[in-house]
Amino acid sequence: MFLAWKELRHAKGKFSLIVALVALVAYLVYFLTSLAYGLASSYTDSVNNWNADHIVLTSDANDNIMMSTMTDDDFDVVQTNGEKAKIGLFPAVIRDLDAAIPDDTKEEIYVFGVENGSFIAPSTTLADFAAFADDSLLELGYKVGDTIGIAGTDIEWTIVGFNSKSTYQTAPVLYVNLNTWMDYRFNQAVIPVTLFNGVVVSGDILSVGTDDGLISYTIQDFISTLPGYNAQVLTFSIMIGFLIIIVAFVLGIFIYVLTIQKTPMFGVMKAQGISNGYIGGSVVMQTLIITAFGIFIGLALTIISGIFLGGFVPFAINPLFYSLITVAFFLFAVLGGLFSVRAVLKIDPRIAIG
Repeated sequence: MFLAWKELRHAKGKFSLIVALVALVAYLVYFLTSLAYGLASSYTDSVNNWNADHIVLTSDANDNIMMSTMTDDDFDVVQTNGEKAKIGLFPAVIRDLDAAIPDDTKEEIYVFGVENGSFIAPSTTLADFAAFADDSLLELGYKVGDTIGIAGTDIEWTIVGFNSKSTYQTAPVLYVNLNTWMDYRFNQAVIPVTLFNGVVVSGDILSVGTDDGLISYTIQDFISTLPGYNAQVLTFSIMIGFLIIIVAFVLGIFIYVLTIQKTPMFGVMKAQGISNGYIGGSVVMQTLIITAFGIFIGLALTIISGIFLGGFVPFAINPLFYSLITVAFFLFAVLGGLFSVRAVLKIDPRIAIG
């Protein structure tokens, strides 16, 4: 430790460049991870907020919840040892009718129809023509009490509250009661039967009524069917994995080159009787110190970037992912350091001294 730290202090410029390189690569990996996790979360936040285990749709909907249409008879067929709730879903384009220029507030959203009192409904009771919105709409100037219009209709709703992390396929979600949703979805003020898209289940499904044309999904399987979700998760995962491998090679090469440059010094040390273990340990410790400084700076830059860019890009911090990446960085750094140690052990003091 003494030797490693002494050399770092002596050659500040050289090691600062290496730390800067590690920091920039670490920043890139952490930042891309946050973007990937933020984008994936924006696809599924509202679904995860249900805290559910399964969802039931009609089997002919081809895994598309908006193509599934169910009635109370279908709801009664689904048997569970937990809770179940009706869910309706349909896209819309909204605008703030109270704004000076309503068209400037247009936003694509998803409308979730729920029954008051169900476990997936907001804590606020939703009256007819009342909407509970995702707080991302606050950034567009929407506020509680605003009257919103739905494009292509003469429907008007009133925002009664906001909820955090309520997005579906990256778009904000508006919760309304099931009657209001049916009025919008089917363009009828009075519908003789209750219609909705699916049944959300918290608990185990005892019977799903496959003979009645229904099929159940786990929530994770349902998320996997969302268009583009698996492709973007796989793309970012491969990209981040390759970045970690690349930084491992780069760091290993830098440490190896630095070690070879110090061959005469190591030769003198070995001639003085200093053990290979002590010299090799100093190389590994030096690698760990450089990596630790680089990771700390990269992580700090990522958090600062998230603070400033959080409202503009889907940025989210996941401590578990950060921990796994940090462990991977240190693991590959140690392997690169051990490769350098192997070169140190082969040094012949007489040849090294010249």
